[in-house]
Amino acid sequence: MKNIISAIVFMLSLTPFSFAQHIPPCQGTAHSTSICWGYATGRAFGRSWNDSRCPLSTLHFTTIPSAYFDYYSGSSLSGIQSGDIVRFAAHAAYVVTPNTNVNNIVVDQVPYDGGQEQTGILLGTVIQTQGQPLGYYRKKPLWKITVQNSFTGGNVGVDGAEYTSPYTTPQLFWETSVPVDAVMEGRIYDGYVRRFQYWQDDYSGQQLSLSKTATIPVTFYDYTQTRSYTAFFLKEFNIVFRNSFVGVGNGGVIKVNGTQYNSPTSTFPVREGTSITGEAIYQVSNGIEYLFDHWSDGSTNYVGNPYTFTPTDHRTYTAYFVGKPLPMINFGLHHVVNVGQNIHLVWNDHPNTNVTQYQIWRKVKHSSTGTTEGPTLLTTLNRGTTSWTDYDYIYTSGYTDDLLSYDVRAYYRTEGTYANESWVVGYGKQYDIAQDNSGASATVSFLPNEYSVVNYPNPFNPSTTIRYALPKDGHVMLKVYDMLGREMMTLVNEEREAGSHEVKLDGTRLGSGVYLCRITAGGFTSVMKISLMK
Repeated sequence: MKNIISAIVFMLSLTPFSFAQHIPPCQGTAHSTSICWGYATGRAFGRSWNDSRCPLSTLHFTTIPSAYFDYYSGSSLSGIQSGDIVRFAAHAAYVVTPNTNVNNIVVDQVPYDGGQEQTGILLGTVIQTQGQPLGYYRKKPLWKITVQNSFTGGNVGVDGAEYTSPYTTPQLFWETSVPVDAVMEGRIYDGYVRRFQYWQDDYSGQQLSLSKTATIPVTFYDYTQTRSYTAFFLKEFNIVFRNSFVGVGNGGVIKVNGTQYNSPTSTFPVREGTSITGEAIYQVSNGIEYLFDHWSDGSTNYVGNPYTFTPTDHRTYTAYFVGKPLPMINFGLHHVVNVGQNIHLVWNDHPNTNVTQYQIWRKVKHSSTGTTEGPTLLTTLNRGTTSWTDYDYIYTSGYTDDLLSYDVRAYYRTEGTYANESWVVGYGKQYDIAQDNSGASATVSFLPNEYSVVNYPNPFNPSTTIRYALPKDGHVMLKVYDMLGREMMTLVNEEREAGSHEVKLDGTRLGSGVYLCRITAGGFTSVMKISLMK
């Protein structure tokens, strides 16, 4: 009832003309004094003697309007009903209670022009002054309501039944009412769940304060005989969020409206015109850190994180990441044995097997000038190598020497990315290298404390440099064997002075594989594996 009253009050407020609140046949009619025709017509349309909208005490009609009433002739008044109007030659009376005996029909009337309302009068009494009745008028059902959805198709509910939209009712009596229902609420149509918003009076374009199930009053004060009402709906979009990790897939976690979910998420329902926020999360998997790059729905890229989307259709929003290898584990700068030996870098092999190479970088802050040199890429090593020696510097403990910074930077083949910089520092002095006639080199400035041997690069192709340290003069034997113990070549077999020396191994005469490099000097013996990769 509250909805009906609200709707009637609302519709009454729409019309700017004074006659707009009158009964339909009264358009443009001036009020003066009531006569029987106006009184009976007004009563048939539900008005009263002192009605504030259309007072029958001043309603002046000179006939019953045939546009709004059907006429049934005959003095017997056969079939007459309550609400009909009895017609006499020069008079009309409104039927309150019908009866098969014409004289016992109860009517209300105005007995003469400008007269007062008389109620509960027997028709027999009226006949005494007006003569026999000629017939009666009955109000026509002239008005229709069209009910439709704001989208093409679907169903609408009218008077408890469902019909295809748009649906137009049969003709209705004025000031009746029609129950309607926006039955597509929550249903899927054309691939979208439909969500009811409001009813609209299409004639005025006004939004009505009515619920999904409502009652539309048939009160057309503009005197149109058909009025359209539209149930407005919003589409509901299915929204999914997911991650995209190159080489890994779409797992991990992701936030939606501040709550964390596994990727890909289940479907989020988002109504047309509303928003939803996705947030990509920094993640690490198998030694690879995933850094957010951009969002995409398959056709448009979006920059920003978190990002608030206002969908216009079903969408999957994908957070794309750039995968970078994490810095090396247990990476450190160490001397070979003690102060005075070459700088030696060690690290753990990267846990991700798609990390295939390591770059060795160096920066030097010179103690003599205070200037910084580098960073400089020294070499690139293959996966499986977990150490490297810098023969340009020896390790010292003095802060007055050069400050050395090293970085072993992993390369992730899957995405072609390198790890972020991660430097370790130490102090060292640069070698002063002199060449002898044999092609071997020795340090002049510093003598090693112990025997040692290393090579770089390893693996190598086609050559590698073998460096060895002698704390004292002596005979050096340096040979290469295959894995079966067969001697392949002799690199050094002679006396050497104390110091650091190097010799180049040319692998062009060898096939790919792993070899053993054996050195003996002054009672020191060491065997190391070297790999030739062609």
